[in-house]
Amino acid sequence: MFGRDIVRDYSDYVQIVGLCDINPGRLKYASEYIGANCPTFTDLDELITRQKPDTLIVTTTDSAHHEVIIRGLAHGCNIITEKPLTIDAVKAQAIIDAEKKYGKKIIVTFNYRYPPYRARIKELLMQGIVGDIQSAEFHYYLDHAHLTRYMQRWHGETKFGGSLWVHKATHHFDMANWFIDSEPEQVFAYSTLERFGSNGPFRGKNCRNCAFTKECPYYWDITQNSHLVNLYTANEHYDGYVRDNCVFRHQIDIYDKHSALVKYANGVQLNYLLTGHSDYQGYYLAFDGTKGRLEARVGGVTDNNHIELVFIPTSKFTDQKVQIIKAEHSPGGHWGGDPIMMDKLFKDPDMPDPLGQQAGVRDGVMSILIGIAARQSTKTGLPVNIRDLTDLRPRVKRQPE
Repeated sequence: MFGRDIVRDYSDYVQIVGLCDINPGRLKYASEYIGANCPTFTDLDELITRQKPDTLIVTTTDSAHHEVIIRGLAHGCNIITEKPLTIDAVKAQAIIDAEKKYGKKIIVTFNYRYPPYRARIKELLMQGIVGDIQSAEFHYYLDHAHLTRYMQRWHGETKFGGSLWVHKATHHFDMANWFIDSEPEQVFAYSTLERFGSNGPFRGKNCRNCAFTKECPYYWDITQNSHLVNLYTANEHYDGYVRDNCVFRHQIDIYDKHSALVKYANGVQLNYLLTGHSDYQGYYLAFDGTKGRLEARVGGVTDNNHIELVFIPTSKFTDQKVQIIKAEHSPGGHWGGDPIMMDKLFKDPDMPDPLGQQAGVRDGVMSILIGIAARQSTKTGLPVNIRDLTDLRPRVKRQPE
């Protein structure tokens, strides 16, 4: 997403001065694929010392984000990091402390804020279409193929990705925080692993080397994709990372079914579900307020060319009628959000941001803390207070960074 697109679309504005990866084979192929014609490194400190970048883009495994972010800050770099910011509260606190210590800027790339139809939802809420928000519902569905890819990769192990409560749901929780315009205060959650890992009836070394390809509903032949072969399978011998792991391997310990209740500092209550094994991909989102209810259904059975938002006024507003508000998709990745976000990052950093779409450390922390609290609540059966996880205290109203 970043490397090749930067070279193609933003070479007049920024220059990639170095690439770094711990896997030299993957690094060589990625360098050719991106086409930046820049030096490559397997040591991050060497890259920064020699090339002296202004900004470091962090796209490692989630569990290593904090290490790369902090080392970049210590060398005087600003940071652009993919989501999630990190995977646990200790690492989050270390990032908070480092940003304060070194005085540089961290941007978290929440591209889920940028699709034009989501911007339209934010505008309507800011304009008070539902009045004061009282509660929200958010049900996200992952289809079979999407969830299977998580289970095949390093994401299937909590120690690398923090579970889908963090790796995937950080997108959803950030959207909720942004729409509700407040910060989470308390979380209670249930989650289970029902289909994968040790629940499986059989297991193999990986999909390429398995005796159960005919029986397994999740069999996937990575060798049919030359790009993935060149990037991953051809370079396994360097670091042991397997891209088509068995979805029934015993190491899988993340969940495939998630449910949480989130209480916000402004009194809003969010009911959240992440169904990790569905026949379709999409989500249902609704806000109830003092003036009515705003609903959106995205993906699944809907027309992917636009989103229909439905506003239902409360009965006391007899002069109003149910409204159908059509919000169009735009060209580009993530429903047209990626080009807008990347223009802001690389072409015009001073571009006005009236909706507060660009996210910083506090936004990144508040989104992952909901997932971290949900993991903890699942294990203890008790609600978890966000204020007990880091030194950040939940604010009644979000403040743009």
